[in-house]
Amino acid sequence: MPRCTTAPYQQHADAATPDYIAEPDWLVQQQGGPNLRIIDVRERTDYLAGHLPGALWLERNALSLTHSDHSVTLLPGALFGRLASRMGIDATMTVVVYDDVRGLHAARVVWALRRYGHQRALVLNGGLERWRAAGYAVTTGVCLAYPRAFTSNPVQAHWASLGWLYTRSSHRALLLLDVRTEHEYAEAHLPNARHWEWSNGASMGGWALRRPPGELRAELLRQGITPDRRIVTYCSSGMRAAHTYLLLRSLGYPDVRVLDDAWRGCTLGS
Repeated sequence: MPRCTTAPYQQHADAATPDYIAEPDWLVQQQGGPNLRIIDVRERTDYLAGHLPGALWLERNALSLTHSDHSVTLLPGALFGRLASRMGIDATMTVVVYDDVRGLHAARVVWALRRYGHQRALVLNGGLERWRAAGYAVTTGVCLAYPRAFTSNPVQAHWASLGWLYTRSSHRALLLLDVRTEHEYAEAHLPNARHWEWSNGASMGGWALRRPPGELRAELLRQGITPDRRIVTYCSSGMRAAHTYLLLRSLGYPDVRVLDDAWRGCTLGS
């Protein structure tokens, strides 16, 4: 099996860590550094065909629990901590995650890490396609990492449950955002939820994670999705909700959460 390789590391003093979204030009400067972990959440066959140097493969469904009623929730803290430890992540690491669906799967990993207290977690904008387009190398070696000690420290500011939501349903600042398709929303949704499909924020054409920030901000303001609201995003499995969460957070929206057990609520909604 080919050996996993990384580029020699050179310190770049001016390469400040971005917030939520990493660009290829920034990431290439960090490669080979002792505190960088790159995670690929594409299909395993795609990973083996070529991936970023140093990237570990993660089965994206490993983050989730599927319950008897078919609802999907994030792993509890102890189980997530074990998974992160096996991926070689600890408090010193900057974690960059990428996929091939405009950040849809990578966003859930980043949200999960931030939910459990790891704030240096980013999505690679444009994934492997944009990395290659920039002229940077890929490799086919399978990468492994030594386990590290990850401690889950839940951060409530990134997460909501149905119980949390119901006790705050009368708060005027609360904005419940259903980011599923229009058809799904019409079939059933949570009471008072506003519809704004996650793909409205993604780039049209290509693999970029989001539309240009100025254009996206204008769209959100037209829809009444403003930074002064306490925003809770939801879908059915958490992936689309995490994508919108990440978009809003990256634009400076200070209070955005993902509803972790939304599927159960949607079966009861109207």
